[in-house]
Amino acid sequence: MIGAIGSSGVSSYGAYGTQGLGVNASSDINLGQFNPVKLRNPNAQEKIQSPSIQLYLVPEVLQFLANEIEKRYKIKIRNSDIPFTEEELRLILSTLGDIPSEHLFGVKMIVKNRSLQLNLQDAPSNVFAKTFKQNVLGAYDKDNKRIYLFEMENKAQLSTVLKHEIGHAVHSYNMTYENFFAFALRSGWNVAYHEQQYIPGNTLYNLGMRKMVLSKEDALEVMTHFDWESIRQNKDRFNKYILSAPEGRQDNPAFKNPYETFACTYEKTH
Repeated sequence: MIGAIGSSGVSSYGAYGTQGLGVNASSDINLGQFNPVKLRNPNAQEKIQSPSIQLYLVPEVLQFLANEIEKRYKIKIRNSDIPFTEEELRLILSTLGDIPSEHLFGVKMIVKNRSLQLNLQDAPSNVFAKTFKQNVLGAYDKDNKRIYLFEMENKAQLSTVLKHEIGHAVHSYNMTYENFFAFALRSGWNVAYHEQQYIPGNTLYNLGMRKMVLSKEDALEVMTHFDWESIRQNKDRFNKYILSAPEGRQDNPAFKNPYETFACTYEKTH
C-alpha cells in the first residue's frame, strides 16, 4: 500500500557543528574526527520558494528494505513523484554501510524525486545540488536534513551522488567554521585581493588592478572576514577578499566553491 504522508519544499540554511583543525595539519583529511554539535541559530535563515513535494511510503513489497535502512541508520526512505526501485534501495543500504555513523547526523530522510531536478539547474544559494554534465543528480536540503536523489544515467551513479550529498551534510552539521576554512586552504583555495598598482611603460594609462594572493598563514588571519554564507559566493562579507580556486581548476565543478570541493573530496574518500 502506498500512502501520502505530507509535503515539504527545499528550504534554507541549517545548523553547523564543531571541531578544530590547523591549516598546517596533514593534507590527508581525517573526516572521521568530526563530531555533530549544533551551534548555529536556526532562526537566522533566508527562506526560498520551491515546489511542494508530496511524500509517499515505498510500496509494501519493498518496505522491508526501507525498514532495514531506518532500523540501521535512522534514516527514512520516501518516494515522491517517482519511486525507488529495489536495486536503488539495496544500493542505498550498502552505501550507507560505508559511512561512519556520526557522519549521518545531518541526514534524516532520503527522497526519490524528479520534479525538483528541473528546478535546480541553477541551485539557489542555500541549496546544495550535485551536477554532472549539466544534469542535476542530487540535492541536500539542510533545514530538513533531507537528501534528494534524481533520475540518473545509470544506477552506478547513485552511490557516488549519495556520498556527495552526505558530504554536504557533514560540513553543514559536523564541522566548525575554522575547521572548514582550514580544509579549503589545504585543498588549494587561496585568499586574494586586488590592488591598484603603477604599470610602467603603458602609453594609454599607467594604473591597473593586480591580483595579490595571501600566504596561507595570512589567509588564516583574515578568516573572520568570511562567514558560512559568503564562502558560498567565494568572497568575504566586505567585498575586499575573494576565494580563488587553484590555478587551472577554475572551470572544474569541484572548485565551484569550497563546499563543492569538500563534497567531491568526501565522495572519493568513502
